[in-house]
Amino acid sequence: MTKLYSTAAVSRDGRVEVDGAEPTALAVTQPAELGGSGGGWNPEGLFAAALATCVHQSLVLLASSGGHDTHGSAVRAEVSLSEHGAQQYEINARLFVELPNVADAEQRRTLVDQAAQHCPLADGWEVSLA
Repeated sequence: MTKLYSTAAVSRDGRVEVDGAEPTALAVTQPAELGGSGGGWNPEGLFAAALATCVHQSLVLLASSGGHDTHGSAVRAEVSLSEHGAQQYEINARLFVELPNVADAEQRRTLVDQAAQHCPLADGWEVSLA
């Protein structure tokens, strides 16, 4: 296996720093729905952003290499956090993909399935066509 890219993130003092660069530091807060102040990033939001971006980049790469038009394409990741008592948590994700410029429904489904397999973050999550 050949390593293609590495990055690192550190979370501390209500911030997460990506690659140690101050301009990419993100304020991290607990969501208002969980008693926090909201208004910043949280682990679930960061995961949703990473998941949507990974699947979308995979979709664009695979579809474009097959000659398909990816303009207007989008991936929405919905992430939820559930509690199972005694501070045991579970995270779930669903992805919704828009690929409006591929007319054939079977081809769209194939491309979406391939993108979900191509993105290592998407393993095990439900992927639907929007």
